[in-house]
Amino acid sequence: MNTIDPKSRSIPKLDRIFNSPDHIVEDAVRGYLLAHPNILAATDNPRVVRRREGSPVRKVGVITGGGSGHEPAFLGYVGTGMLDAAAIGEIFSSPTAASFLDAMRVADMGAGVACLFGNYAGDTMNVRLAMSDAAREGITVGSVVANDDVASAPRQDAARRRGVAGEILMWKAGGARAEEGGSLEDVLAAAQKAIDNTRSIGVGLSPCTIVANGHPNFTIDAGTMEVGIGHHGEPGVEVRPLERSREIARMMCDHVLADLPFAAGDDVVVLLSGLGATPIIELYVLFADVADIMKERGIEIRHSFVGNFFTSLEMKGATLTVMKLDAELDRLMSHPTHSIGLTRIGTFYTAPPVEAPAIAAATQADVENVFAAEKYSAAHGIPVGDTSTVIPALVDAIVGARDWLSEIDGKIGDGDHGINMAKGFERCGQALGANPPPLQEALQILSDSLLAGIGGSMGPLYGRFFAGMALPLANTDYIDARVFGLMLDGAEAGIRSLGNADVGDKTLMDTLVPAVRACHAAEAQGLKAALAATSAAAEKGRDSTIDLVARIGRASRLGERSRGVLDAGATSCCLILQTLAEALARIDAA
Repeated sequence: MNTIDPKSRSIPKLDRIFNSPDHIVEDAVRGYLLAHPNILAATDNPRVVRRREGSPVRKVGVITGGGSGHEPAFLGYVGTGMLDAAAIGEIFSSPTAASFLDAMRVADMGAGVACLFGNYAGDTMNVRLAMSDAAREGITVGSVVANDDVASAPRQDAARRRGVAGEILMWKAGGARAEEGGSLEDVLAAAQKAIDNTRSIGVGLSPCTIVANGHPNFTIDAGTMEVGIGHHGEPGVEVRPLERSREIARMMCDHVLADLPFAAGDDVVVLLSGLGATPIIELYVLFADVADIMKERGIEIRHSFVGNFFTSLEMKGATLTVMKLDAELDRLMSHPTHSIGLTRIGTFYTAPPVEAPAIAAATQADVENVFAAEKYSAAHGIPVGDTSTVIPALVDAIVGARDWLSEIDGKIGDGDHGINMAKGFERCGQALGANPPPLQEALQILSDSLLAGIGGSMGPLYGRFFAGMALPLANTDYIDARVFGLMLDGAEAGIRSLGNADVGDKTLMDTLVPAVRACHAAEAQGLKAALAATSAAAEKGRDSTIDLVARIGRASRLGERSRGVLDAGATSCCLILQTLAEALARIDAA
């Protein structure tokens, strides 16, 4: 293999503090563990941290996970009265399913585990896979999804809204209820009540830069502000001239208070978080104006939090989060907690911890019938035993396209697609070693490497893609046109098992589906024709995404602004299919 050495890459010229741009997360986690040994402890998985001090009695384990770059979220809320463990992703990318599963394992104390996370496609996919695996191991896991961002979808479509800083109040409520000795159902109900009564909106004043990219992947012109911006730079509801603090406060309150709605006589929590580069003094200026508006409207602030609680690297701006209280939520917000990101000293008598009811081990695993591979054995074609060069060629292709894929992604996404893909494929290259196995085993190694090494949505999607592709090879010693078509069917089945994207949505399905159909149409002409047809259709499908408007995923927030550029997933899928076709064609011609 001639895999590109990541150490040979040029270091971005930024006024930032880092060693390796590709390992900034690992270096930061090491720093957190060294700085806070009284709060955090490492686990066998370097992307999972847990509470240093365990509970003195059996309790429900409370966990979360999310992308890095939002510090102190997510690991900063691991501690007494909050979270028992957190899974850690790459910058702005979901943790892997393997990391979520390990967090569930270390948090399980026999009373079940509550997984409280944000409403993002990658997190949802990886949590779903982890919960399925946890059930197989007898760990009972329930989940609550945060969707407090009022700007990310209309009120009537609230299920599509993102989770932002309101997640902190959800963790606070769930963690406190767990410390009180509540059952898993009690903890999940408290977390759900918390997020149902919470609304947030962000205002961005400047873009942010992922260090490994070296440049911002979106712009905010000087003198303007993006109202409703997401924590990854997702577009908001409008761009308007920058105004004074009191006008910003009124605008944010108008969006948030009307949505629940909040009314005179309500008691609330107000959490005002900077986005990373906003001076604390300015946050307090803004909070004073928010407090004035609340008073005008007859709303009493019972609990207030001001600071950098949920950031976005070095973005300037702020997020306003408001929670409507009842007696239970008021009690849970007052409960003592000690973590890096939030510490509360109890101001009322706290009863001794009560042991949570034990929960029966999961007896019925959530096993999905994802693939229904047709059993077919080819009588001739490429011997499967001669295919050991195929996956190494694919590793080299993806690693070599790292910067190109990230550049494409940066136009309508986070700009991290190539970075994360390269990491996962490099992991596969290391696992393959100097003597790579034939295609079936190598595809499974690749699948496992991506599921364990890539967060966000691409890890589970491509993990299932390659796992499905490997299945037909278990039934044959040769690869002919029909076997290759069945491999593509397995890849498509794997993708469809995790999402509902289809042709026209500006995703990798715009590449994959036409390629699968073209392969089957050419099967009768033999393997050479099927490989060529697959490659041509994949390229045509990739290029079709230029004229599409994204309807799925993060880019869908851009609307018409997503038109005119390639989709990164469709581009990487095309590269994968073309590389596979070329590698098999070379073996066939030998």
